[in-house]
Amino acid sequence: MEPVVRSWQRILITFSITALCIAYRMYPYFMRDNPLDMSLGNWNKTIGTAGIVKIIECETKQHEFKGCEPAKCGRYAVDRLVSEEEAQALINIAEKGMALGGGAGGATIMDLHTWAISKGSQFADLRKLAQSNGAKELFTYEDLKLYRTIKNRIQTALEDKWKLKPGMLYLTKPTFFSRMTAKPASNMHDEYWHSHVDKDQYERFHYTTLLYLNTHSKDYKGGRLMFDTRRLNHTMEPKAGRVLMFTSGKENPHHVEKVTQGTRYAITIPFTCDKAFAIADPTFQ
Repeated sequence: MEPVVRSWQRILITFSITALCIAYRMYPYFMRDNPLDMSLGNWNKTIGTAGIVKIIECETKQHEFKGCEPAKCGRYAVDRLVSEEEAQALINIAEKGMALGGGAGGATIMDLHTWAISKGSQFADLRKLAQSNGAKELFTYEDLKLYRTIKNRIQTALEDKWKLKPGMLYLTKPTFFSRMTAKPASNMHDEYWHSHVDKDQYERFHYTTLLYLNTHSKDYKGGRLMFDTRRLNHTMEPKAGRVLMFTSGKENPHHVEKVTQGTRYAITIPFTCDKAFAIADPTFQ
C-alpha cells in the first residue's frame, strides 16, 4: 500500500500543474483593460466566408420603415468580401486626394460625395485644391468605378445578412475615407477615440459599415474598434479588406482606440432606410 504522504504529494503536484495550465490560458483574458472584452476578429486570422455574427437585442424598436429596419440588431464581420489588392487600390485613391490636404492633428477625412477634405483645422473643397494645383481630373474613371463597385458589394452583403427587402436601403452621408496617425489632436474634431452612438450623431443612420484598408499590428498599432456595451464588449482588429457591419442604434456604442504608431486607413459607409437622406455616387462634376 502506497504511503498516505506520497499520495498527497502526487495530488498536490497534479493540482499545481493543472492550476498553472489554467492560469496560462486565462492570462490574456485578465490582462485586458476590461476583462469583459472579447475579440470579434483578430488581425492575423481570416474570418470565414460565413462571417462572424453577434446578435443583440435592439435598444429601441422602430416601425417607421417596415421591411428595412432590423428585427434583430447586432454586429457582423467578414473577410474576402474585398480583396487586399482592392483595399490597396482604395488607399491609393485616398492618398491622391489627401496629398492636397491633411488634418492638423492625427485624423484626416476625405468625402468623395461632397468633395470635402481635412486641411489644417478646417475642411476644404478638394476640387478647388486640385484646380489650384493644375490638376484637371484628380481621380480617374477607374478610381470612381472601383469605389462604386465595392460600395455596392458591401450594400448587397448588408441587405442579405439582415434580410432586408431589395431597394429599401440607401447610401447616406457622411461617407468618407479616414486616415489616422499618432500625431496629437489639434482640436476636438481630431479626437476620434470617444465612445459614441452613430444614430445619436446622425439620426438618418440605420446601418453602419466599415471597410478596413490596412492591417492592425502589421501596418500600425492601436486603432482597434471597441464596442462599449454594459455586459460584453467586442473588439475588432482591422485587417486589409475586412468589412464590419452593425446596426447604428444605442445597442452599439463604440469607439476607436488611439493609433500609437503607423497609419490606419478605412472607409465609413453608412446606410439609411429614409430615402429623403439618400445620396448619389460620386461623379466628376
